[in-house]
Amino acid sequence: MVQQLIINQTKTILKQHLATTKSLLSISLLCLGASKVQAQDIVNFQSLDTSLYVFDKNRIDPERTISPVVEAWGDYSFGDMYVYGIWQNSLESDYQGDDSTYYYKFVPRLSLGKNINKDISKGIFKDASAALWVSKTKGYDFTYMPGIALDWNVPGFMWLRTIYYFEHNPGKGWDDQRLHIDYGYPFSTKIGDFRIVGTYDQTFGKGDNPTMIDFKPEIHYDLGKALGNKPGHLWVGAVINPTKNKYKIEDSPYFRTNQSNYGLMVRYSFSYSKW
Repeated sequence: MVQQLIINQTKTILKQHLATTKSLLSISLLCLGASKVQAQDIVNFQSLDTSLYVFDKNRIDPERTISPVVEAWGDYSFGDMYVYGIWQNSLESDYQGDDSTYYYKFVPRLSLGKNINKDISKGIFKDASAALWVSKTKGYDFTYMPGIALDWNVPGFMWLRTIYYFEHNPGKGWDDQRLHIDYGYPFSTKIGDFRIVGTYDQTFGKGDNPTMIDFKPEIHYDLGKALGNKPGHLWVGAVINPTKNKYKIEDSPYFRTNQSNYGLMVRYSFSYSKW
């Protein structure tokens, strides 16, 4: 009974958001592909990913959710940019709060090494960048977070970067700071290719804010390659997401905001370009 309810709700949600997802794909392509119109040698690499996440055991949000996600990343002659958008939807018919919300962000970075046209890497240090995180959640104004990014050459990692941000939050001003870590680690086994990817975010409890920790490791399996198709396109995987003081709401015996939820995902990287 519960399984059938989830299936029906999933079909309804996917139909409702199909047009919206197509719009975001178009916006992402325009944002990350605009440089192609200006000059052919600006874009080094570009990818666009669409995913579907199903999560369970949320405490603040609906306990079960399904979320279409669009991500885009471009590597340019002057830096790079990451774009992320998610629509989170409740899979519970009796949920009392808002059963649908959205969040999106743009993270452009200006590379020091690229802009001075010099290799500044040394040892495990790769490059430094000026970064800007601009995001918006349904019902809230924009958040702006300028920061300093460091990229690392660590054996085995496809990418590893750390960014220290200064947060400007809606209605609060410059009220906190944040450490963001982004990583990707591939490995192969007898049954196929995998990668561990994810993010770690920690705020530092400035002002009236509690310290928030949001850790989201994912393990992806290259199903497309296992089925005999090109590698790096069709992925399936599992996600865990332990969080402390979620959304900067301090955990208490009366309102628990520490949680460890988990989910499944399927992702298709349908655009790899080098122009």
